[in-house]
Amino acid sequence: MKPESARTLAWTAGILIVLALVIISPSGAFALLVLAAVCAAIPSVFASRRPRAISAVLLIASIALAVNFYPAFKRDQSAYTQRVKERAAQTESITPTDQGDSKE
Repeated sequence: MKPESARTLAWTAGILIVLALVIISPSGAFALLVLAAVCAAIPSVFASRRPRAISAVLLIASIALAVNFYPAFKRDQSAYTQRVKERAAQTESITPTDQGDSKE
């Protein structure tokens, strides 16, 4: 792997981790941490010595933070699913049963 590519992926992982810590949404933070883990995993396997060590630290940090954010992400997704079901039931209750499709 080119050293420039490894450095770029490591910087990207670091920036994504910082952004995940700033974002209020648990879903957004979790998604950024997973993306950071992917960006850090590639140079931690294929890069030379120093970028590999830095990427390994970033990989461990992103996985640890993702594990920490997962319960909030799960609650957020459950609340979203519940809201969608409530709105769907509400829409069904106000939708007319006869849509004008008479076969006469």
